[in-house]
Amino acid sequence: MLLVTGRAALSQQRANKTSNSSEPIAVGMVSLLASPERYDGQRIRTTGFLCLEFEGNAIYLHEEDYRFRLTRNAVALDLTKEQEVQFKALSLKYVLIEGTVEASKASVERGIYSGFIGNVTRLEYWRPRGDIPAQVPEPPSSCSR
Repeated sequence: MLLVTGRAALSQQRANKTSNSSEPIAVGMVSLLASPERYDGQRIRTTGFLCLEFEGNAIYLHEEDYRFRLTRNAVALDLTKEQEVQFKALSLKYVLIEGTVEASKASVERGIYSGFIGNVTRLEYWRPRGDIPAQVPEPPSSCSR
């Protein structure tokens, strides 16, 4: 088995994107937050904590990042009005998302976030493990439900 790291891994990712451009690249939120420009213009798939609210649609690394307003641990989302209505029930839940990273748009339009995902093509509930007990519910928030 060959383990590829560093620049070779990035080159391999780009080669894979070119050969199969219809399949999004699986990216961890930490990598996306640290280097959004690395994925600029690429379709990606990641998981995180979703919040849909007025002028604040974003996906956070963790629920606590949302609760404590740590927006640098989040990427902004560009959703259509129809998508906002369609996905409202997923707000304040962990989700799987697929979309296109727009690194330059993040700094221009949503400078408080670490990145920006547009052209969202998939957004669905990410189920927790069944063998770990659920946490006690938090008090209500201003985020849409």
